[in-house]
Amino acid sequence: MFRLLRVLKRYGIRSLFDGRVKFRLRNIDSYLSMKSRFDYDYIEDIQIGHGVLISDWCLIGVCNRDKKIRNSRLIIGNGTFIGEFNNIRATGGEIIIGKYCNISQHCSLVASNHSIAKDRYISEQPWDEVKIGIKLGDDVWIGANSVVLPGVTIGRGAVVGAGSVVTKDIPEYAIAVGNPAKIIKYRE
Repeated sequence: MFRLLRVLKRYGIRSLFDGRVKFRLRNIDSYLSMKSRFDYDYIEDIQIGHGVLISDWCLIGVCNRDKKIRNSRLIIGNGTFIGEFNNIRATGGEIIIGKYCNISQHCSLVASNHSIAKDRYISEQPWDEVKIGIKLGDDVWIGANSVVLPGVTIGRGAVVGAGSVVTKDIPEYAIAVGNPAKIIKYRE
C-alpha cells in the first residue's frame, strides 16, 4: 500500500469526479482505479502506454523473488482496456500487452508458475523456467473469466472466448474458445 501511495504522490493526481487516478508518466495520460492494487519491486518495471484504462479491483503484480535477477516486467500498450477484477501477475517473467487490447473482467494472466519438484514445498520452489511470460499482440480481445497461462503468445487481432483457458499459442486473427482453448475460426 505504501508503495502505491508513493507512486500516486509522485505520478498521479486524484480526480474528485470519478475516483480514478490520472497517471502522467513521461507525458502519457492513463487512468487507473484507486480500488486496484499494484505490487512491485521497481516502478521502472511497469510501462503503461497512452490512454490505458485499468478498472476497479484489479491485482497487478510485478515482483521478483530474487532481487538480483530482474526478469519481471509489465508493458501495456496504448489504448488498452483492462476490465474489473483482473489478476495480472508479471512475477517471474514478463507480460507484454499490445496496443488497443481489451481484457474483459475476471481474467488471469500469469507469467510464471512454481516448479513442482517433490523435494521441497511448492511455496519454496523456484519459478519454472521452461514456460515463461505472456505476449499479446495489438488488437487482442480476451473474453471474461479467461485464463492465459505462462509461455503463451496470442497473435495480433486474435479473440479468446469467455471462460477459455489458453495453454498454447494462438495465431493472428484466430478466434479460440474452450478449456483448453482451441481455434474455431478466423476473423474476417
